[in-house]
Amino acid sequence: MQGRRIFTVLALGLASATVQASAQSTGTTPSVAQAKIPTRSLGAVTAVSTDSLGARVAVRPLSSGKVLVNDVARQRVLLFDASLKSATVVMDSGSSGANAAMPMAIQSAQLIPYLADSSLYVDVSSMSLLVLDPNGKVGHVMALPRPRDAIFLAMGSVYGVPMADNKGRLVYRGVIINPPKPPDPNAPQTPFGAFRLPEQPDSAPIVRADFDTRNVDTLMTMKALKPGNMSMSTGKDGNFALKVTINPLDTGDEWAILTDGTIAVVRAHDYHIDWLDPDGTKRSTPKMPFDWKRLSDEQKQFKIDSLRPEMEKQLKAQGASLPTIPTPNGPRRISIEFDFVPLNKIPDYEPPISPGSVRADLDNNLWIVPRTAVGAGTTGLLYDVVNRKGEIIERVSFPKGRVLAGFGPGGVVYLLNTDGKSSLLERASIR
Repeated sequence: MQGRRIFTVLALGLASATVQASAQSTGTTPSVAQAKIPTRSLGAVTAVSTDSLGARVAVRPLSSGKVLVNDVARQRVLLFDASLKSATVVMDSGSSGANAAMPMAIQSAQLIPYLADSSLYVDVSSMSLLVLDPNGKVGHVMALPRPRDAIFLAMGSVYGVPMADNKGRLVYRGVIINPPKPPDPNAPQTPFGAFRLPEQPDSAPIVRADFDTRNVDTLMTMKALKPGNMSMSTGKDGNFALKVTINPLDTGDEWAILTDGTIAVVRAHDYHIDWLDPDGTKRSTPKMPFDWKRLSDEQKQFKIDSLRPEMEKQLKAQGASLPTIPTPNGPRRISIEFDFVPLNKIPDYEPPISPGSVRADLDNNLWIVPRTAVGAGTTGLLYDVVNRKGEIIERVSFPKGRVLAGFGPGGVVYLLNTDGKSSLLERASIR
């Protein structure tokens, strides 16, 4: 079991590294499909934070105008006032019960909207949820109906943004854990015996957890993004090498939940949406316009060459947090290596979406940044705004260097202005 937990965490870290590297290395131009769809600029920026943040944050706007921010890399949660000029640390790595030290240094990258203005923070170490009041204070702790899901709930960009429905049930993307197979006699010997790497599933469930009944129901399924094909070997020194073979254009479906409880799954293969309405009705809407781009072998190679330095950087950071493993022959290390699939295994067309590209606003619209709108040169990101009918009602251009962080009441949107190392939080009007 210990071996399975370690490699589950490794897979999560690799998935996160792949997502971050892909987002930072894409170099295409924005979609121009269906020119009849109106395009406009985002509204004016009305407030900018004075405190610097890390490059990864989760934002929880409150009805008072204040904002809770999970500054993931710096291991702290801040409460900003409505002007964003003043911030108070309400939780950090030394807080009791939160962000406690873990063997694999996994901390929550989420701030989950809960009932009214309360929020949930995932305490991975205790596999529970801290309920934060509007002032960021821990009111009480809730046990998860399925504690093993804590580590998946904590992952932000990989697993989407969970939310509670109007009955307090938590809706989130779960993970299918395949039953263990008998050990492979040809597998390398590890401290855990002849260990076989867990098989990675190609689909993932969207589930609803009821804290009263302790039941967890599957509502929909979606295609899962794999971090890569993994294999493990043992070196002459007895240390272990995990090799990951990556397809740079592999992608999965993305999902979001609207404020009325509707679940939307954006399908990666053809850019259409499957819906689950609050009354249980399942429906599909037509394919949305997308500027499909055929890739030559030269363009595929360019993507690999662009992605390689970012992957090296991300995996080096991931590997630095891996502990040594005690064995009868002394402590052993795990190293991570990576390579790319051959060019003929890479899809011929750029997929429509990438991880973390779908968010829902407070007016029950989806905001989707197509993959071809990432890294668009001198312009900012171009978001498709999609209504409940699956129609792109407009496209909204963001200022250069800004990404969508969240939506607040009263037609407000929060942006992260980042250079990849540090960030500022900005508030703007949607229109």
